[in-house]
Amino acid sequence: MTDWVVVPFEGPGGGVGELTWGQQKVWALMGQAGTSLSMGGAVPVTDGRTVGDLAAELAFFLCRYASMRARIRPGGDGALVQEVAGSGEAVLGIVDVAEDGDPGQVAGELADWWDATPFDHAREWPIRMAAVRARGVVSHVVVTISHIATDGAGIAVMLEELAERDPVTGAPKNEASAMGPLELAAMQRTPSGQRQSEASLRYWERLLRAAAPLRFGPRVDRGEHRYRRAFFESRAVHLASKAVAARVGVPASSVLLAGYAVAVARSTGISPALIQVVVSNRFRPGIADVSHPLSVNGLFVVDVADVTFDEVVIRTHRASALCSKHAYYDPQRLDELRARVNDERGEVVELSCLFNDRRLGADTEPPGPPPSRQELEAARAESTLRWGEPFAAYLDKLMVQVSAVQDALELEVQVDTHHLSADGAHALMLDLESLLVAAVYDADLPTGVQSGTSPGIDT
Repeated sequence: MTDWVVVPFEGPGGGVGELTWGQQKVWALMGQAGTSLSMGGAVPVTDGRTVGDLAAELAFFLCRYASMRARIRPGGDGALVQEVAGSGEAVLGIVDVAEDGDPGQVAGELADWWDATPFDHAREWPIRMAAVRARGVVSHVVVTISHIATDGAGIAVMLEELAERDPVTGAPKNEASAMGPLELAAMQRTPSGQRQSEASLRYWERLLRAAAPLRFGPRVDRGEHRYRRAFFESRAVHLASKAVAARVGVPASSVLLAGYAVAVARSTGISPALIQVVVSNRFRPGIADVSHPLSVNGLFVVDVADVTFDEVVIRTHRASALCSKHAYYDPQRLDELRARVNDERGEVVELSCLFNDRRLGADTEPPGPPPSRQELEAARAESTLRWGEPFAAYLDKLMVQVSAVQDALELEVQVDTHHLSADGAHALMLDLESLLVAAVYDADLPTGVQSGTSPGIDT
């Protein structure tokens, strides 16, 4: 940094208390991954905002959202607690770019450095922010937020409320949510919260006891980088999922999840499909507009054998509702349950296939008329797949995350190539796309998965 601005803040919800269920889940994932699983990046500033404007934005985030001024440390008994400050000071960094420098490159390098540098959660606020200046004018803002303080939907809330401020006074449009992380953690400890957790755990136990143990075949070292990430961009998947959803009368997200379940079953030879689905939990009363992380994994199962794809879509829609309903639980109790079930079964029930639809409001789009075959085939011809840098470590065997990209969808595939090769991951995406496109014009399209399938198919 070449300079900085001190940003004082003050806000409600201060105190010391336990972590919420969502924070506990994130903390465990961060420990396994060895990173803060941070979110953010470098964004060009094209509207004339100044350093003072950005300092006011940082103050807004810190004053309004208690999770942005929470530090995580061991409590008196050694268990983690969060300490939310009622007031304090943060710093907006300033980076001045050399006359011959590229401000976009400088901003990108800072974003990458912050993303790769874990937060010191006991001493550091979980939000970093800097202004990049070129010839005295702000060209970019760089923001990095630890996952312990928010999730994707939480960031969307923060940005929406930032944009709704009074343009003259900067005052927020609405009062801030009274459900800060300390208040939510306290509510989760109430008898009502514990009943919800116990109901969710009973649902998980029922599925865990009935599930086959494996999701993939045996491990095979193919001599390629083990942990890979690819980005499959497809307008055809976007068009086809909306068209099938309109015909069947379900959300497009259910069609995508159904397609993923079928494609995985075709690839691995294992059905029913058992998938951990990331659930936002923001549909629950009183917590829609909080910033702190609420997303946890729900458990989803669907039998895709010997039926049409439309039937799988209908089953998926029903099973998704149960998955979401029971994705609100004490994660420590879930870990204990899984260990107990594995011990009693004498085998580990593998839960390493995941799905995360990160789009917000995707199912509110109007369906519109189905695309023509010519349009769909032209869209398929545009599809691309690019590989990112390999991971140093990865927690699961396969995960697909869905994001909206203009009028297309981007499916980020994270894979352990010792269980699904890079070519197999590419084939999985092409098969998902082909399946959805074919389903647009064939309501009786079979899944191609037969009963009695078993693990061991080498892909």
